[in-house]
Amino acid sequence: MSRPTTVDQADGGMADNLSGGNGVLARPVPAPGDTRKVCLSGTHRVLTPAETLRRIRPLFPVVGITRIADVTWLDEIGIPVHQAVRPNSRTVSVSQGKGLTHDLAKVSAAMESIESWHAERVDPGETTATVADMERACGYRVRELAPEPRHHLWPGLELEWTRASRLDDGTDTFLPTDLLRLDGRVRDTWMPPLFAQNSNGLASGNTFAEAALHGLYEVIERDCLARAATGPSPALDLGTVDGPAREPLDLMAAAAVEVRVEVLPSPTGLACFLATIWSEEFPVPFAGAGAHLDRDVALCRALTEAAQSRVTQIAGARDDLTTGAYRRAVSSGSARPEPLPEAVRLTYDEIASVRNETLAEDLRATVGGVLALTGRSPLVADHTRPDLGIPVVRVVCPGLLCEPAFM
Repeated sequence: MSRPTTVDQADGGMADNLSGGNGVLARPVPAPGDTRKVCLSGTHRVLTPAETLRRIRPLFPVVGITRIADVTWLDEIGIPVHQAVRPNSRTVSVSQGKGLTHDLAKVSAAMESIESWHAERVDPGETTATVADMERACGYRVRELAPEPRHHLWPGLELEWTRASRLDDGTDTFLPTDLLRLDGRVRDTWMPPLFAQNSNGLASGNTFAEAALHGLYEVIERDCLARAATGPSPALDLGTVDGPAREPLDLMAAAAVEVRVEVLPSPTGLACFLATIWSEEFPVPFAGAGAHLDRDVALCRALTEAAQSRVTQIAGARDDLTTGAYRRAVSSGSARPEPLPEAVRLTYDEIASVRNETLAEDLRATVGGVLALTGRSPLVADHTRPDLGIPVVRVVCPGLLCEPAFM
């Protein structure tokens, strides 16, 4: 495979693509109430990937993105994978993106970097109160919100709290500000361990509904992964797969990459898959997961994420890659993943799938699934900055489990 230039060079030069001319968004924001889907292949969005790129490119200098790089060529699979580089990040300076097309991968990488930029700059909370007082007011237990294993949370602890809202009816609530803020800078004061720093539920989109739905899908995906850890899951018969997910499967087959897909337990009713890939050429297993109302999107997400995880380790540019990952690859990477039991195998048409015309319908259905399972509404904190105009949110679901993310 020949090596291409970076995305910005290939598209006509970084200066032209990042300046935006007059410094404003290159395309008007969709109306807040317009949730009709335009993009349906591999993801559901209200704008095409090319339109989204035109909107966000002028913001790259503002958030510090200096380069979008095409790293697809580092692996023989050929599924598009791109990286957004943000050198002055307070978390990770290299964000990954994947998709069925190069435009989708560019958007994925850039939006992930933009999301992190927002979460690194969460404003101080609107109020300060004890854990006990806010638990009574908000109706959830703070210890359900991904605390550190040896945390210092207790009923009398005073915390800052950021205003949030319920996704079922829009009423106000609050979330701990420390849970929402992703800031890895070192300070010269002792900070008691409270919440695990992760980006679970952090998402962006062309509209608030798109961002909230994306964050909600991610939280549900992590819940499914955590539930799957308790026992084996049924295998998906890959020979029965049709639709958009057939393309990444065919690319992997052509590259002699073995694929196995598990159908994860999903009590919210969404399709959720875990894909694991391995090859003789690179004998290390890599995994990716995806959850969505539409099984096509869920499977595409799992497959492209597995390919992205593989390219990420090949590139070695991500800040949070440790030497342990490479030691594990050397010591056990040659072991082919165990095949899934043939007796527990599902065909693709046995997987529940819903495709609504609008994201608003998707959001209502997904929120309803979480409510039915946990008895509590998903909560959302809005990180959107009016001067940038890109909706960014953090979705939190008290009562759902959390499993660490893949690369």
